[in-house]
Amino acid sequence: MASGKKIVAFVPARGGSVSIPLKNIKELAGRPLIDWCVRAALDSGVFTEVYVSTDSDKIAEVAEASGAKVHRRAAETATNTASTESAMMDFMKAHPDFDVMCLIQATSPLTTPDHFKEALALYNETGANSLVTAVRAHRFLWEVNPETKEAKAKNYDPLTRPRRQDWNGELIENGAFYFTDKALLEKNECRLGGKMVLYEMPEHTLVELDSMVDWDIMQSLVTEHGYKP
Repeated sequence: MASGKKIVAFVPARGGSVSIPLKNIKELAGRPLIDWCVRAALDSGVFTEVYVSTDSDKIAEVAEASGAKVHRRAAETATNTASTESAMMDFMKAHPDFDVMCLIQATSPLTTPDHFKEALALYNETGANSLVTAVRAHRFLWEVNPETKEAKAKNYDPLTRPRRQDWNGELIENGAFYFTDKALLEKNECRLGGKMVLYEMPEHTLVELDSMVDWDIMQSLVTEHGYKP
């Protein structure tokens, strides 16, 4: 913990996942999904407290077994249409004693303790109000006119197609975690704003768990790259 700030980790994990039922506690490479990010957060030494926000008794039980505290989120913040920010605001009303909130997504289980440490150092050194994580990807983006069906390149000129080694690529938000000053969250009710900085993560952390196809890919990724306490 740096600068005497109270930094709380917040992991939203509702029970009503549509794509994969009870996704947050489904076993991934021998451990419940949520255990991967909770253990990394705890072992980073960055956080005053690590909370899982849930409406599910089963998820609450697993979260506590992993070492996290549990916040029982309001029902209206756990629907299919509720925003993550609504859950963050719900948590802040119940637990206002912090300076910085770190929103951690359980669907990004490749985050390690060092990622949290390095991101916080960047956040503090730059005097930022919020931080986003991203991955540098060398991908050419296109768009198609729905009426004419004409395709157009968005981030490069096909006539002068760059080589990978000559191009910095695109920084793509990977949704692993975010730091947000409490004052900013209170004012904007949004995870990002004010002076924003970006923490670049390894390319393999771009994968998020949104379908069973992602799950199969992630099984091998966490075996090789995941944090193992």
